[in-house]
Amino acid sequence: MIVTFTANPCVDVTFDVPTFRINDVNRAESSTRDPAGKGINVSRALARNGVQTVAVFPSDPVNGRWIIDALDLENIESMTTTIGESVRTNVTLVDAAGNVTRVSDVGPTISPDERDALFAQVISALAVRPAWLVLAGTLPPGLNGDWFVTLANAARDVGVRVAVDSSGDSMRAVAQAGVSDLLKPNHAELEELAERPLPTVDDVVDFARSLLRNDDATALVSLGSHGALAVTLDSALWAGQHGVITHNSVGAGDCALAGFLSADLRCTRDEIGGEEGLTERLTTAVAWGAAKVALPATTMPGPQNITPERVVVNENPPGKTRIEDL
Repeated sequence: MIVTFTANPCVDVTFDVPTFRINDVNRAESSTRDPAGKGINVSRALARNGVQTVAVFPSDPVNGRWIIDALDLENIESMTTTIGESVRTNVTLVDAAGNVTRVSDVGPTISPDERDALFAQVISALAVRPAWLVLAGTLPPGLNGDWFVTLANAARDVGVRVAVDSSGDSMRAVAQAGVSDLLKPNHAELEELAERPLPTVDDVVDFARSLLRNDDATALVSLGSHGALAVTLDSALWAGQHGVITHNSVGAGDCALAGFLSADLRCTRDEIGGEEGLTERLTTAVAWGAAKVALPATTMPGPQNITPERVVVNENPPGKTRIEDL
């Protein structure tokens, strides 16, 4: 089982518009409303593919209640803490050319009492000893960059592995503390951490490897349409799936993380390790991410959408290759 924690959940509203014009009225042809936030997206992708998961997040009586009910329809268990301010709503505009314009709200301010209640909720979820705790997304006001470090230490104290998909101060704090077993930045987030461009495979691999502070840790770096890299202290693999028609890329990185963790459960169960295990994890991650971008809004891919046989893996990607050329 995999527990996800989303500190800043949201309701994702997606509008499909023929064209998007600034300073004009844009009329939608259709719209969808989905429960979202990175950890929630991971849980939704896992559940869609038969992996047991629990989603932990703060909730208010309106948007939060709607998210709980929506996840219940997808057979996902929620563990929530009631907060005083409203859970945010994010808006995405997708035009006929495939351009995606996203407006993300800041989110509610978490009070000290609410922060303590959230911590207690995560500890309660860890009592069942899940295989992984996923700490994902942005932190709302009231939670500082060390918050994920605190939760990660609590998980590791009871033998639960930790995956972190965040950015900025929270990702930097986790990396410096060496408390994660899996880091999941995208290329832009990795460059933000590096404070410099990372244009080549060697650049990405070397910097990602510098973030790994324990021997068994892995960095899964998503590269958008250019695939993904899996980096450990000893190896680096690239995988990609070409010919994918993108409809909406929102949530693709979350699906890639869910795929990686799903494959990890299989590899652990079947005792598949080393390079073979890493290849299986990365292949599944790329297949799940590619399946997501071909679907509308934040629709999560199921087994019928996922085609790992179409994924190409390179165990020795040329280091001087530019990411844009992969």
